[in-house]
Amino acid sequence: MSQSEVQQTATSDQRSAISILSMTSACLHLFVLSLRRMFSSRQTLICLVLTTLACLIVFAWSMQKDLTVKKLAEEVLVPVHAAFLVPIFAICYGTSGIGGEREDQTLVYLLITPVPRPLVYLAKLLAAVTLVMAWTAASMGAMCYLARPLGIEAIKLFWPALTLGALAYSSLFHVLGAAFRRGTIISLAYTFFLEGLLGNMPGIVKRVSLSFYLSCMIYDAGSDHKIAPLIAKEMFLPVLGATATNVLWAAAVALTLAGVSNFSRREYRDLS
Repeated sequence: MSQSEVQQTATSDQRSAISILSMTSACLHLFVLSLRRMFSSRQTLICLVLTTLACLIVFAWSMQKDLTVKKLAEEVLVPVHAAFLVPIFAICYGTSGIGGEREDQTLVYLLITPVPRPLVYLAKLLAAVTLVMAWTAASMGAMCYLARPLGIEAIKLFWPALTLGALAYSSLFHVLGAAFRRGTIISLAYTFFLEGLLGNMPGIVKRVSLSFYLSCMIYDAGSDHKIAPLIAKEMFLPVLGATATNVLWAAAVALTLAGVSNFSRREYRDLS
């Protein structure tokens, strides 16, 4: 190989390294900017108000006698935190990632940047997941602190289920926010109508909802405390905790890939 070819190869490698560093820096900047923008939005105020109300519910509940981890899970954590707060956190930040840019008519500025669309989508999703995870952990910590000492045991048992549920919900609502102009309304309809409807149906129909697998993880983790669904087991038909974990991980990955594919190929004609 001649000296000129060696120099050309070295120059090409140097340019590639600079390009990778520039793209990484751009993605990091987009992530931080998205994180700051979503955190300073009205969604954060909504999450704060709902978390405060949930803590007041736990405080009132803790005044009872003969409290157990079983009661804490079945009467507070499952209906208030897992079935309500976690999906709401995911809706607040998941749909506002791409959907917020679209509503504010600033999405066009993201689309004309040299950052590839898949990286834009992933940076936005990572920012949303970060905030959803933070609110999930903070709200669970506050609620369990008010229910101490039972709350300490509950955190040890249920934090894997709640964090994985938050990830799956965030992935779902981020897709809906990117795919539909009114993604927030569709997400609310899914959470409070479709999941509620499926959850009350007998048989395996409820297995198409994320809440079913999140509940199965919680019931499996609390099996030593005899934590179980309020309806008959023959109607609920739970799956093993390991199976529910695998399904939620698979759903999060599949939804992320679907969102990347949709966002990369879609032509947004309603940006102005």
